[in-house]
Amino acid sequence: MKKVVSIPLIVLLLAGIGCDTRQKGPSNLSVGRSKLIDSGNALEAVDHLEKAEQEEVNKLEPRALLVIAYSHGLSTGSASSHGVEAKFKNQRAQRIQELTEAEIKQILQILSRPSRVQKDGLQALVDKGPEASVIILDSLIKGRYPSLHANFAEMLIQMGTDGLDSVLAKLTDEMTPPAVKVKLVQVLAGIGDAKAIDALKAVQSGTNEAGLAMEINTTLYQLGEESYKKDIIAGLSHSDVEVRRAAAKAMTNISDVSPETLIAGLKDTDSEVVASLVDALAVHRDADAVDELVSILTGGLSKDPKQAAINTLDVYGQNKLARGLAKRITMLLIGETVSDADNRLHLVQLLKREPFLKQIQVTELYDNLEFKLYEYHKEKEQSELVKTSLKQLLDALQ
Repeated sequence: MKKVVSIPLIVLLLAGIGCDTRQKGPSNLSVGRSKLIDSGNALEAVDHLEKAEQEEVNKLEPRALLVIAYSHGLSTGSASSHGVEAKFKNQRAQRIQELTEAEIKQILQILSRPSRVQKDGLQALVDKGPEASVIILDSLIKGRYPSLHANFAEMLIQMGTDGLDSVLAKLTDEMTPPAVKVKLVQVLAGIGDAKAIDALKAVQSGTNEAGLAMEINTTLYQLGEESYKKDIIAGLSHSDVEVRRAAAKAMTNISDVSPETLIAGLKDTDSEVVASLVDALAVHRDADAVDELVSILTGGLSKDPKQAAINTLDVYGQNKLARGLAKRITMLLIGETVSDADNRLHLVQLLKREPFLKQIQVTELYDNLEFKLYEYHKEKEQSELVKTSLKQLLDALQ
């Protein structure tokens, strides 16, 4: 009796093995995803993802990945070089037009991890327009995809008037957090459409957030409401740092602002405020700013205002507003009074700018700054990073 039972069991086992049709190895979806996200190979990714779209029961991910892949293939030129540009353009346009809410969210989920395809994938959502802007705004408010929030503002600006109504609706919504409203005001400044003026004034009249009110002031000024100029300038001395940051950022675009006001603001302890004012001094130039700009290079603020000071002093050098500065910076450097190596590096980076290279070269007969820098590099500088930058400076002087 046992033998009779065992034969059918063996037959069933053999039949089961013979009918095993499960796919061996990685799926087309996983291979296509890896080719695209990890390697940036859009052409090979598309081959696998098109098959995955047919194979997978859930089409959401392969379809989202294909939009990114077609976009990346066109952006990098690989589609053109392999003769499939027309196909990629048609597929991209069609798929962007057909994108569903779920697919947009899937694209955002995929792109929330930095990769070489991120920019092209986000551009596809910009090209989608208003439907994508609604999801982006909702994600900002609810804190979804936080790694993309910095990108969202630029995307909304790129959408321009196509997404304007959605932005205005969220700006005037009482449930939108003040921090998000600040971002939306900045977006409206970037879009630059006067249609936003009434909504901005309505929000301003109803807010107790000083930082938000100042952001609105600066945007209204950009939209042609010049009566806000006085309030913006007064904001540079406000006790709230968010107000000072918003006001300082606006100074580049404020007409006829006094350089003395900007120079006085360089005493601020906030690096963001100082960096914005330094940028503004590149537009509202005054030779009296040079001393304060040099002080920033050797002071205790963060990297951003120091880099801004280098850029602005470069502009001053080009416009003959920083005569003799190369000698001053050289003597400061070789005098060994700047103890912080990062600050010494910033001094060298300034000397490498074209106007100051020329100033060093013309001193050969009477000051010979080049030789002094060479001696300092050879005998005194201890930081390898500074020494490398100094070597580049000396090479440029040859």
